[in-house]
Amino acid sequence: MRHGEPTSILFLDLDDFKTVNDSLGHSAGDEMLVAVAEQLSGCLRKSDMAARFGGDEFAVLLEDTGRAEAEVTARRILHTLAVPVEVQGRQLRAQASIGMVVAEGGRGTQEELLRNADVAMYAAKSGGKARYAVFGEDGRVRVVSSGEQTAA
Repeated sequence: MRHGEPTSILFLDLDDFKTVNDSLGHSAGDEMLVAVAEQLSGCLRKSDMAARFGGDEFAVLLEDTGRAEAEVTARRILHTLAVPVEVQGRQLRAQASIGMVVAEGGRGTQEELLRNADVAMYAAKSGGKARYAVFGEDGRVRVVSSGEQTAA
């Protein structure tokens, strides 16, 4: 992260992914993760960095990206994931809960930023899944879905 430039982190958790593993098996789950990674990569800029964080979680680093552009990216990811992918001959649709944090002026350590994005992701998940939530500078979380906003 460059000092002084806004940096956004999106933390994604696939909703109900356990159902894929439990009903179709772990090999289907692995195929689904690969397909989601490809979908995710396809809707990001070349300068953005996405990585599987563990299990069914992904982290996305958006350098030089403030809140408005990060929210556009979160909506684009949700829209992209809504497109079905083929897994073992079946059409499956992924959905994700996304937590977002924006670091302006180099504020916050990497660990704090990831923790705050994780807190926002859990707020998005508890708000109904397939949505995103923004962790604000004041420590409050704003959950967004279909243009609706709620504070947590």
